[in-house]
Amino acid sequence: MRQQVRRVVKALATEPRPKEAKELRDLPHRYRIRLNAWRIIYRVDDEDQIVLILTVRRKTGPETYINIE
Repeated sequence: MRQQVRRVVKALATEPRPKEAKELRDLPHRYRIRLNAWRIIYRVDDEDQIVLILTVRRKTGPETYINIE
């Protein structure tokens, strides 16, 4: 799983919004990518051209997306 996460994170450097990324409903500029039972949650700052990985978590329910800044 770690290798898959690393590949996805590395790919975000060239394509911050791949087709499998979904923008989080109530959190603008924050996206998630599913990897089986895991979620990579990140923020895109277009002005500064930064992709910031906020967390990598196992999906446990709606609480997976709580306390993400």
